[in-house]
Amino acid sequence: MMRPDEFISVIRSQFHQDPEPFFQNEFVLELLFWLVSFGLTLLFLKFWPHWLEKIEKCGKQFARKKGRTVAVIVFLSLGLRVALLPFVPIPEPEVHDEYSYLLQAATFASGRLTNPTPAGWTHFETFHVNMVPTYQSMYPPVQALFLAGAEVLHLHPWWGVWFSVGLMCGTVCWMLQGWVPPQWALLGGLFCVVRFSIFSYWINSYFGGAVAAAGGALVFGALPRLKQGWKPRYGIILAIGLGLMANTRAYEGFVFSVPAIIALLWWFFSAHKRHKAKLTALIPGVAVLLLIAAGMGYYNWRNTGNPLLLPYVVNQRQYHITKPFIWQARYPIPNYRHQMMRTFYVYHELPDYLSRRTPGFYWGNACLKFEVYYDFFVWPLLIPFIFAFWAMMKSRRMQLVPITLLVTLAGLLLEQWPPEGHYAAPILTVVTIAVLYALRLLWIWKPRQIQLGPMLVRSVVILVFLWSLAETGKMMYDPYDLYSFAELKGPVHAIWTPVNLERSRIQAQLEHTPGQHIIFVHFHGRELPGIFWIFNDPDISHSKIIWTYDMGEEANQELIRLYPNRHLWIVDKNNFLEPVLPYHHSDHVAETIIAKGVPYE
Repeated sequence: MMRPDEFISVIRSQFHQDPEPFFQNEFVLELLFWLVSFGLTLLFLKFWPHWLEKIEKCGKQFARKKGRTVAVIVFLSLGLRVALLPFVPIPEPEVHDEYSYLLQAATFASGRLTNPTPAGWTHFETFHVNMVPTYQSMYPPVQALFLAGAEVLHLHPWWGVWFSVGLMCGTVCWMLQGWVPPQWALLGGLFCVVRFSIFSYWINSYFGGAVAAAGGALVFGALPRLKQGWKPRYGIILAIGLGLMANTRAYEGFVFSVPAIIALLWWFFSAHKRHKAKLTALIPGVAVLLLIAAGMGYYNWRNTGNPLLLPYVVNQRQYHITKPFIWQARYPIPNYRHQMMRTFYVYHELPDYLSRRTPGFYWGNACLKFEVYYDFFVWPLLIPFIFAFWAMMKSRRMQLVPITLLVTLAGLLLEQWPPEGHYAAPILTVVTIAVLYALRLLWIWKPRQIQLGPMLVRSVVILVFLWSLAETGKMMYDPYDLYSFAELKGPVHAIWTPVNLERSRIQAQLEHTPGQHIIFVHFHGRELPGIFWIFNDPDISHSKIIWTYDMGEEANQELIRLYPNRHLWIVDKNNFLEPVLPYHHSDHVAETIIAKGVPYE
């Protein structure tokens, strides 16, 4: 049941949303972008620097060797981010999902698929993590496998993210080579590099997105090659792409794949009737799919005891209130053991469900998702994108691209959750094809034999790359996003340390303090639970540091008995001056661990 104060707060949250400043609206910014593009085009028509033509010719010649082009795109993606590490260091995890993936990665790196339920597990309950029947992340495994690969090599797990983004850029370039001329595939690969390999949250967090996008690229890259030659290796590549999506963004990947699979079967049976394709061309791919399905079933069985029961579903049933799709009734509100978890699900998740009853919800939901996905994938190229979309619908060869995009967007509209860029990761493939198709249409626009179209495309490409440089500079200036935590106080700004950095600081401090430790975290009221601190290693009993709730003296002593001989600390998240204090002196003035340096037992 909801308490009256919770219900009132949820309703109020639906009506207190600040309007977006006019000049921060993406559509307004796109119009400004095109005004600048036309101005630059007129300038280029009069003063075109011919050395840029030489670069175009070199790029066109270079792109003819497709394998080399893909390799260069991969190394460019990886190399640029490495070059920026002195200015934009390896990111710290911030929200629930990232810690959940890191738990999963550490589990895999230790050689296990899951972990036994720890003693006193109610003290460690946290978001997006199952405690029973086993202790593991609720998410599909492939994103964490990339992180685990880095850990196995004794590297920071972020290097797995880094590698996955480089792989994504390479697969997108390879995919484009099957749909557009080589020089345009090179341009699309470069677009992917500057858009996602530097300042995108896909590479500067642990959410994922790149692996699912790479899966979509493998599927769409295999399709035209299969249609042309029906070689078994492309069936295997397509199966691997389907497997990557099924184990990262399962629902979105399935919806994205439906048009592709229908088209593939149609092409195959048409070619089979003409004796141009044999069933043996698809058998290796089907075999790979069966192996992937068996692996997924085994993983589910080890986690939940049922090959058909996903860890995600277990977590939904135990903790969530709102179900994933807009037609589903909600779960009863669980009896949460911790106020912070109740706060998150009641104040953050339940409003998504209750908002269905408000007038205009479905239209508003559609507009929000369109805005988020447009901003992340398409901006500032929506205007030519629309014309390209219409032209592709009339092209028999390109029809699959807009159909796939429409089907996937329809599937995304059925989701209850607010949109995020990585939810729609597979559509990066079709969006990139459509953007390049739009630029190719612009290129052939030559009114009265004036080279307006080519110059406009050149202007657009230059401005997109300059915009990427500006975004990169912004990240270099404020890599930890400190100014988003600034509070205006009179004529000066007070900048507080982001709480994820504060947790990392405490963790690092105690890692260098002798002995093993328990940190009791004391929360206050309705703190923002999206930035949370109760996350632990896979093997809690042997972990140097245990993070747990301050559940009151009696419950805390129970945990202390379960994990004896540890130094005890308490973290008060509202105490900015002395955030970490010895446990028994938490209510008195005392030295912090930074100043004291000696643990208190």
